Amino acid sequence: MSLALARKWRPKTFSELVGQDHVVNALTNAISQGRMHHAWLFTGTRGVGKTTLARIIAKALNCNALNGADPCGRCDSCLLIDQSRFVDVIELDAASNTQVDNMRELLETAAYKPTVGEYKIFIIDEVHMLSRSAFNAMLKTLEEPPEHVKFILATTDPQKVPVTVLSRCLQFNLKPIPVPIIKAQMAKILDDEKIEFDSQGIELLSRYARGSLRDGLSLLDQSIAQGDGQVQEESVKSMLGIVDDSLVRGLLEASLEQDGNLLVQMIDDIERMGASFSYVLDEMATLIQRLSLFALTTEGLDEDLIEGYQALVNQTDEEHLQLLYQIATVGKRDLPLAPNEKVGFTMVMLRMMAFLPAVESGGELVKKKSEGHQEPITKAKSIKTSSPKEDKKANVPGVIHTNEDWKKFVSERVATGMAKMLAENAEFRSFNEGVLSLSLDNEHKHLLEDRYKNKLQELIREHLSIQCRLEINAGVASDTLLADQVVESKNRLDQTTKDLEDDPFVKSLKSDLGGILVSESIRPSE
Repeated sequence: MSLALARKWRPKTFSELVGQDHVVNALTNAISQGRMHHAWLFTGTRGVGKTTLARIIAKALNCNALNGADPCGRCDSCLLIDQSRFVDVIELDAASNTQVDNMRELLETAAYKPTVGEYKIFIIDEVHMLSRSAFNAMLKTLEEPPEHVKFILATTDPQKVPVTVLSRCLQFNLKPIPVPIIKAQMAKILDDEKIEFDSQGIELLSRYARGSLRDGLSLLDQSIAQGDGQVQEESVKSMLGIVDDSLVRGLLEASLEQDGNLLVQMIDDIERMGASFSYVLDEMATLIQRLSLFALTTEGLDEDLIEGYQALVNQTDEEHLQLLYQIATVGKRDLPLAPNEKVGFTMVMLRMMAFLPAVESGGELVKKKSEGHQEPITKAKSIKTSSPKEDKKANVPGVIHTNEDWKKFVSERVATGMAKMLAENAEFRSFNEGVLSLSLDNEHKHLLEDRYKNKLQELIREHLSIQCRLEINAGVASDTLLADQVVESKNRLDQTTKDLEDDPFVKSLKSDLGGILVSESIRPSE
């Protein structure tokens, strides 16, 4: 009967261990120089090589024919440790042996010299599961162990290990293994096993392993069985419940175009395929992140995707992409709270449709309605209709000739965001020859970013109905809309305080009961 790939291909030497070069380099140097610590603590998520590394160290310390720092793998010590039958390497699963009595029994053997090897090695896995009494029992031995004793501790949760234990160990954090390394290791194993595979299939398995090589190899075993001795993209997608990238892009495109019929149809297709809606949201968030990067650079992007990405980017903007990303990630977090995954996923997509940008930077409408599409729900919000008189007034170009005109424009036309903060802190200087000059106080010069300035410039052009240029200089700006708002707020607070002090009921509380009016608790009336 064949072994599982995760066991069959478990690294037996430092050179075979992948993805943890920073730890391997430190340990091999220490072994080569004979500067071995008496206690190590390996931390990291599951399946990244903690226990494997502990066994390799145990072999290196007891090997009779070291090859540099690597154990030979052929001597009796190496062979017995690989078979878990070496008497001087004692492994303890702390999750199953949490009590102080188990620890005392283990430590009683530490006083005796090794029976066969040079060192007696204690490997304690999931050490954070030990009870506090068990930790206390091992402190003295851990701090000053006999020369022939080495401790190797492993944990997935170092926060639960007492500081007194951490301070006595040399700590190494094993990182999640990157997708390219997992993919390369899978390809090597499949080549050696003479199993046919395609690159896309093992790419999906590598990503789904989420940094754990052991989990990846377990999935690889499953995919070989699923694909009848082969690893192909279609069988892997079927096994993992993964949808095609084009479907994820189609979902996003349907939400941007407010095509409700197509969106519902695609969600039904995902359900029929048995795909995971949680995974689809992961892919959606990844796609939105790639679109945000695509707006800055196309480096490293497959040329076949550029045209499709450009079409999506043209329908949105940077701020909207940030909002969509948040909707996707928060939606995934809340998915378990929904009546079922389909309902929760559908509401996430409808939420994306509800928060579309009104206009692009060029002023063209983003919300598109193809023929035959249902009118979006947002139409229901437009119940109030404007009269011809109001329409005529709305088409009249605005003016900005004074600071008061500027303040009025900011309060009426600049809605929210960092552009509004920039406008509220700016003071009008002049408007000559198509150049609107503003002054911004030095303490707010961090707001002078092109994206905020460009957005404000677009609003000014729309308001004035002319092509003009915005110029903002850092200096002194005291007569700003924000300054007026602060003064107004203070005046309202003073008036509210005076009204309270003149109130008969408050006066009686102060005179009869010795009450005190706490000024810090007063809020101005609206």
